[in-house]
Amino acid sequence: MNAIILALAVVGQTDMPATITPRTTATPAWKRQVDTDGPARHTSLVQSELWATREEATGDVMDRAAAAAREFIGQADSRAIASWDVPAWLLHDHVLREPPYVEEVDWTYGPMYRAYVLLDFSPEKRELLLGHWRESLTSRRLGQVGAGLGFAVLCLATLLGYLRLDDATKGYYTGWLRTGVVAVVGGSAAAIYHWLV
Repeated sequence: MNAIILALAVVGQTDMPATITPRTTATPAWKRQVDTDGPARHTSLVQSELWATREEATGDVMDRAAAAAREFIGQADSRAIASWDVPAWLLHDHVLREPPYVEEVDWTYGPMYRAYVLLDFSPEKRELLLGHWRESLTSRRLGQVGAGLGFAVLCLATLLGYLRLDDATKGYYTGWLRTGVVAVVGGSAAAIYHWLV
């Protein structure tokens, strides 16, 4: 809704240039230090785009922080970039050096918000993130192996059940039993594929 109002305001006033002026509020000390001296060693400042609400700006900066953390551990192991999303609790508890700071910016069409976070990218944090990535990778692989073994046991049990029932009915229901076997094996294969992918 805010985007529609903003778009209507832009269409109606195309001759005015957009000016961005930060509103003077209580800026935290870490933000002032980064603005004057740059980020300290093993830290990184992440900022969001301009958003209409504080919540949108905070959500955007946390998404960008998770992507920065994923790239940070990707320097040590490139497989982590494609296969893992950094959990929000891990980001909040271990990677954020300071809580998010949301700055109100006076814009031509009204107040907008930009959020900032300071991330701790020390070698200890890299090892911590890599450890959590390896744990999640191990649990995912164990789940895949368990699903494969479960599928093999189900196929074997279905085959043995088919042979026993076919023998007990003296071949009278062979067509129906084969259809049942195909349905059970195909359904379980589709369920496992859906669960794994």
